[in-house]
Amino acid sequence: MMATLSGSALVVEDHPLYRDALMQLARTLFGDDGAIAANSAEEGLRRAANCPDLCVVLLDQGLPGINGTEAINTFRQKFPEVAVIVVSASEDRREAMSALHAGARAFVSKAVSTEVLASAIQRVLSGEMVTAEWITPTASEAASAPSAALLTPRQSEILTLLARGHSNKEICLRLDLAEATVKMHVSSIFRTLGVANRTQAVLMGRQLGLISGTDA
Repeated sequence: MMATLSGSALVVEDHPLYRDALMQLARTLFGDDGAIAANSAEEGLRRAANCPDLCVVLLDQGLPGINGTEAINTFRQKFPEVAVIVVSASEDRREAMSALHAGARAFVSKAVSTEVLASAIQRVLSGEMVTAEWITPTASEAASAPSAALLTPRQSEILTLLARGHSNKEICLRLDLAEATVKMHVSSIFRTLGVANRTQAVLMGRQLGLISGTDA
């Protein structure tokens, strides 16, 4: 099959056999020049910095060095426009939810077929996969954690105001809160969603269904 997607994919996987399998898939989807491999998150970050057309990172959770949500957060902070898809041997729902909350666009089991993984990549990059999804070993999709469990009502209210472009001072006036209280809530929102700034918080909030399209 000829390459069907533009841009480049970075495979970050320390297991040689699975890395080779992911690289073969990446070459199929992006062409030989659009597939890059790394053995660790640290190496992946260096290689990503030299790849201006990078659009997706296929990331193993159990890497040496930086791994798990720390690796996801680091890639998202340094390359916010790049989609991170976690490809994991874990079937633990808590790990899946943690990865999605940290900003992974999908959490895909290593047990799924190449066709299922290829479809997930294509759907993420086309914008078809609106919310972050956990694709289980049976190739079914489990939605991310219920929205109500992520943020408190006050934090949801503040996130909505962030989405509308309000500053901390404006939020203080609207909600009759001290600025220190608003800053505390904003920091908690960042931590819960696994993001580093307001823009990422709003994007993640929309991906997880915490902000409706009318809140822009």
